[in-house]
Amino acid sequence: MEHIERVLKAVELKEPDRVPIDFGGPVSGITERAYRNLISFLGLRDVDVIIWDRMQGLVEIDERILRMFDVDIRHIRLNPPKKEEIKEISEDCFRNEWGIVLKRQYHGYYYEIVERLSPLYEAKKISDIEKYKGPEPHEGRFKGLDKLARNLKEKGYAVTADAFTGGILELAEWLRGFNKIFYDFIANPELVKALLDKTLELHKAFWEKYLNVVGDYIDIVLYGDDYGMQNRMLISPSMWRKIIKPRVKELVSFIKKQAKVKFQIHSCGSIRPIINDLIEMGIDIVNPVQPLAKDMNSFELKREFGTHICFHGGVDVQYVLPKGSPKDVEKEVKTRISAFAPGGGYIFATAHNIQPDVPAENIVVLFESAKKY
Repeated sequence: MEHIERVLKAVELKEPDRVPIDFGGPVSGITERAYRNLISFLGLRDVDVIIWDRMQGLVEIDERILRMFDVDIRHIRLNPPKKEEIKEISEDCFRNEWGIVLKRQYHGYYYEIVERLSPLYEAKKISDIEKYKGPEPHEGRFKGLDKLARNLKEKGYAVTADAFTGGILELAEWLRGFNKIFYDFIANPELVKALLDKTLELHKAFWEKYLNVVGDYIDIVLYGDDYGMQNRMLISPSMWRKIIKPRVKELVSFIKKQAKVKFQIHSCGSIRPIINDLIEMGIDIVNPVQPLAKDMNSFELKREFGTHICFHGGVDVQYVLPKGSPKDVEKEVKTRISAFAPGGGYIFATAHNIQPDVPAENIVVLFESAKKY
């Protein structure tokens, strides 16, 4: 069975010849230090280590490794913005194309948002929101992506078009500041709605041009918008349904009108209360089904929702991958496949990016076990 056939069969909730495997992109990728340890462990030479996501410290994965692990999906993403759209403030701090300031943290691995410098931190009125323009989806961001996607498709891979920024809520959090926006949900809901309308508008503008270029050659659109924490949602399910859901539903519909694609949402944490809503919105794949979050038991999720939506991810990155033995990792892989794979509707991946503290041996065991089981 070809890679693309295997992936699409799983997404359509049918059982393929084996569970398809994903490794790459902004939510199932690998950080720089973990990657350097992996290529050293594998004895690979002449591997370029290229950081493509500065905020998360994610790197491009060498094609030899993807083939070694028999990965079924390949990821494409927008080209970097123009140099003049990025402002280097210091060695450890920069302003991105959205006007968001990010600062490298003390440990050196990631960048975090400096809230007080966020573009809309001081916004007080809806007119302040309306003045924000955001970056232009200019031609350079999409140049050559059609050829890249077509080439991957012709090689038999399923192709995912990765998100280019945080989702409608997430981008709003970054532009406004986390503390302020969650205060606004209660104290100034009209301001929040105006901000979410703005981020929806920006998403539409980018996705329309993105899909105009690659729409004929991709299978999955990846959209990321975190709604959950470890033990509950960021806002109540009722508030989410009232304010967030209609805008995301509009984006799902908009994207599916632009191209014949499957829609994958990445949303961390405890999101079980809204999974039926995701299904109703026309979402085909949910990631990362974080196994240690409250009410996210893999077997229960499969029983309750498995005939309506495809699961992607599930392998614990909080404890087992960094702290477990190779045998623990093999057991974890077997557990997730046992839970999600029967009857189809599962794409194997980690429940988030592989972090710097994950031993290289555990990464190899992870993918070898996926093929074994």
